[in-house]
Amino acid sequence: MELSPSTEIELKLHVPLDRVAAVEHALRDRVRATRTHLQAAYYDTPDERLAAAGLAWRVRREGRRWVQTLKSSELNGDGMHREEHNIVIHGREWPDANASLHADTPAGERLAAVLKDIADDNEPPPAERFRTDVWRIERTVRVPGGQVTISFDKGEIRTGDATTPVCEVEIELKTGRPAAVIDTATRWVERHGLWLDTINKAQRGGMLARGAVLAPVIKAVPANLDAEWSIDAATREMVRACLVQVIRNTSALANDVGDANHVHQARIGVRKLRTVIREFGKGNSAIDTTWEPRLRDYFNQLGTSRDLEVVAAMGPEIEAAGGPAIDLHASTSSVDPIAIARDPELTLLVLELFGYVHGTPVPRQSEGELIEAVSSRLQKLHRRALKRHDRFPKLPEEERHAIRKRLKRLRYTAELTASLFPSKRVARYLRQITPAQEALGELNDLAVARNTFKSLSEHDPNAWFAVGWAAAQGPHAIARCAKPLARAADADRYWRD
Repeated sequence: MELSPSTEIELKLHVPLDRVAAVEHALRDRVRATRTHLQAAYYDTPDERLAAAGLAWRVRREGRRWVQTLKSSELNGDGMHREEHNIVIHGREWPDANASLHADTPAGERLAAVLKDIADDNEPPPAERFRTDVWRIERTVRVPGGQVTISFDKGEIRTGDATTPVCEVEIELKTGRPAAVIDTATRWVERHGLWLDTINKAQRGGMLARGAVLAPVIKAVPANLDAEWSIDAATREMVRACLVQVIRNTSALANDVGDANHVHQARIGVRKLRTVIREFGKGNSAIDTTWEPRLRDYFNQLGTSRDLEVVAAMGPEIEAAGGPAIDLHASTSSVDPIAIARDPELTLLVLELFGYVHGTPVPRQSEGELIEAVSSRLQKLHRRALKRHDRFPKLPEEERHAIRKRLKRLRYTAELTASLFPSKRVARYLRQITPAQEALGELNDLAVARNTFKSLSEHDPNAWFAVGWAAAQGPHAIARCAKPLARAADADRYWRD
């Protein structure tokens, strides 16, 4: 029996061990729920060609039946939408995956293309990589805006002797609008202290199979804008792109498979979100005025962790200059990025932003309004960031810092709106302004190091040498900004044509 292809709209929430009993009770309480034993085998090549193409392929035993499933998702998607094709397989023995069963479906065509590439490269076809074994408690309920299925999966993923636990709630839309999933997820986060998790079973199993201890770091995600859109529609797409960068990296941190690079990229994603809200959210009633300050708070928290990483990287240079070793753990202001990523309040903020992304945009008011609005903002940001570039060495430190932040906002706005303009001209402009941003970033790292070492000196006198070393590097770093800033000021402003 074939189950028709569909678009799966779903959010996944991680359940901490101390909340398992409450979650199980909530699913069973008052509403009829089913309990099913699910055992699945996932297929891929050793180099994970299917995963790299956004495909997850499995054969699963669901109670007494076998179901083969192929899921296809956009690599830069926000994790809510996936194409899914299911087909029931008859038999008593565990069947092998059969690609022909997905023929003439969007996901099946994508799979066929990958399999052809594998065959052309004379590589072995996909084979079983790992298995999952979970017990699922599930119920379907009507909620405002539609009907959703809430599933609690508890069990493990295994390959050979290696295992990793599964403990998650999935909320899937059956009928209605995506808001039904988002609102339901919000209620479960509020009641049970769960957090959003974008690392699904296929990804976790793939990591286990290859012995990976870190999830991939997700960098900038493009926003796919259309010049015919309204400003609000474009803003929603830019927020979506930024959210992907945030939640993919915070999910890695929350699952303890992240490191300083994930912290850095999550922080960049948060800064981009703040830039979008600041530059395009004014006068938009759908934008909550609390979002920007709440994002700023998480940006600063993640920044504390990031600052210590920057300082630690300077240790070898300081010791090479004759300085003593410094105890970085003496800082009393350090923040655990894992705890930040697991904070339910962060998930609630992300869900609010998801609600905006998947809401109905305001229609376009006039032809060309989006291009005009973007061009105006780019021009204003360029002018404000670079109008005093020739006086940069003489400016107070606070003003130099303000220029760095403005230049970041300029770059992020140019990147997020790049799809509206000729790609080669945008790329050339970004190449012309990026060296200035990098030079200013190095200068800022020295200021951060100086201030951090001052803080550390209260507990470790050895840090005073580092304070002096960082201060001595400042004038040279300031001088190195002059030429890149001049080149950035003269960059081709592609939006003016």
